[in-house]
Amino acid sequence: MTTTPDRQGEEAPELPALTGFGCLMGFFMTVMALIGPLLLWLSTRFDPADDDRLVVIAMGAVFTIGGLVTVASHLWQNARAREVHRALDRSGVRATAEVVSSKRIWVGEVSTPAEDVDFVVTGPGVTTFSARLLTEDVGRYETGTVVPVDVDPRTLLFRLAD
Repeated sequence: MTTTPDRQGEEAPELPALTGFGCLMGFFMTVMALIGPLLLWLSTRFDPADDDRLVVIAMGAVFTIGGLVTVASHLWQNARAREVHRALDRSGVRATAEVVSSKRIWVGEVSTPAEDVDFVVTGPGVTTFSARLLTEDVGRYETGTVVPVDVDPRTLLFRLAD
């Protein structure tokens, strides 16, 4: 077993559009972005003296603003993650990560199995460091397995290589 200094690497963020959460957020963004303006349009069909009109206007404004904020946030996170991956493509080096421990854990309310994996990353131009990864690929990373990773030597940001 290799000992490493107290340097800890950080996993590059996943691209949100490619995750299940990203797809779910896309659905809710679409619903919110469509319902808000629809409610505002609907409020023009009420009698001006009707008290329900103010409620519909308020709900329409909240849904419109919430939808726009959610869309902007999702696009910003996606752009940031893409930039991190581009930076890894530019300045990253190929290294190897040896699995030093792997433990199956259960996550979520429905108890989905996941693997909590500890790596020791070494490679040319990279100071040896340790890293941790939580993955749904149960059974793929057994102790002693060596996998390729891309690493930014300055920041120790890494991602599993193809």
